[in-house]
Amino acid sequence: MGAMRYVHVSASGKINPALYVGDVREDGYHDLDIFFESLDIFDEIEARAVEGGEVSIVMQGAAGGVPCDDTNLAVRAARLLQERYGVTQGVELTITKRIPVAGGMAGGSADAAGALLACNELWELGLGRDELMELGAELGADVPFCLLGSLARASGKGEVLHSIQPGYLHFWTLLTFPEGLSTPEVFKRLDALREERGVHNSLEATREAADTLEELLGQPDNSAFAPYMANDLTEAVCALRPELGEILERISDMGLARIVSGAGPTIAILSEDYETANAVANHLIETVPEATIKRANGPAAGAHLRHSE
Repeated sequence: MGAMRYVHVSASGKINPALYVGDVREDGYHDLDIFFESLDIFDEIEARAVEGGEVSIVMQGAAGGVPCDDTNLAVRAARLLQERYGVTQGVELTITKRIPVAGGMAGGSADAAGALLACNELWELGLGRDELMELGAELGADVPFCLLGSLARASGKGEVLHSIQPGYLHFWTLLTFPEGLSTPEVFKRLDALREERGVHNSLEATREAADTLEELLGQPDNSAFAPYMANDLTEAVCALRPELGEILERISDMGLARIVSGAGPTIAILSEDYETANAVANHLIETVPEATIKRANGPAAGAHLRHSE
C-alpha cells in the first residue's frame, strides 16, 4: 500500500457550562477551574499531502476574519508536527468553518486539534491521543480538550484535564453574533474590574460549587446542574459589549439557565429536552433578531477521523 494522500477529520466546537477565574499567576495567565462540553457543531478539516515542506491553508464556510497565514492555529499545528518529527512532506489544509469565529466556542482550537489529528494520520506518525494532547497544549489552552471531547473539567490555565462521564444529552440553543471578542481583552477587563474593587479571587471559594456541578453533570437531569452554571468573565464581556448584558436581561426567563460561553460573545441557553430547545430557538428568532440562532446538543465527540485514503 502506498503512502497516504488525503485525510478528512471533523472537530467540534465547545461551550463552558462553568468558568471560574482565579488570580493572575506569575506567568501572566490566570488560574482557572473550567468545565468544557463538546457540541455537535463541527468544522471539517481536510489534509492533502504535497511534495516539499509547504504548509498551506484554504478557509471556506463561515470563515470571515480567519487568517490564512502562519498565525492560523491549524497551520501552526502542522508546522509543529513537521519540526518535532522531522517531516519533510507538506500539506494543504482545507477547513470548512461552521463553529462561530471568535465566539467563545474554541473554533480556532478545534481546527488546530483537527490539523494535529489529520497530519498525524497523513504522515503516519503513529502518535496517540495523549501525545497529541501534549502537543496541543503548546498551541493553546483549549486544544487538548478539542482532541478529548465530550465533557471535562480543567485546572491550571485550562490544560490539566480530566473527563466527566456524561449522564444524559444536554440541549442547547446558541445565540451567535457576527462581531467576535478577543479573549485577552476580556481577561484584561476582568483584571481591571477586580483591581478597581480591590478583589482577590481564590478558586477555593468556588470549589464547592464546582465540585457539585461536576457531580450533577454526570446525572440524567439537566435541571439539576442548571443552577450551578457560572462564568466569571460575564461582567467583563458585558462591560466590553453592553448590548450583550441587555440581551441576557431580555432572555432571562428562557430555558433552565443562560450563560456566556467562554470569553463570549456566544450565549448558550440550556433546555430540559429536545422539543423545548427547538421551541426556545424559534422564539429567539423573534426576540433577539440581531443574533444568529443555532441549535446544538452535547456532549459530542472531540476531533475524530472521518475518512483517509
